[in-house]
Amino acid sequence: MPHTTAAVTINENADPSVRQDIVMTLRKSVPDSLPYAHTEGNSPAHVKSSLVGASITIPIEDGRLVLGTWQGIFFCEFDGPRLRHFYVQLLP
Repeated sequence: MPHTTAAVTINENADPSVRQDIVMTLRKSVPDSLPYAHTEGNSPAHVKSSLVGASITIPIEDGRLVLGTWQGIFFCEFDGPRLRHFYVQLLP
């Protein structure tokens, strides 16, 4: 089943500081301290998941993912750690 507080994205995977910058920016853009109405306490995770997105499309050529030289696929956990499942669908 898909998750409402997790997301997936593609971004630079060569320099770990890019990942740190993304995390920092999401934390500043969606602070935990706002007066969220959702009482479960994980509203920031829901908002971050909506901003990043629940799916990506990656072409496959000759049996390989077509990604840029520095690109990597990131599964973003915003409400965890938790046990998560993800799905891959191949389209002709």
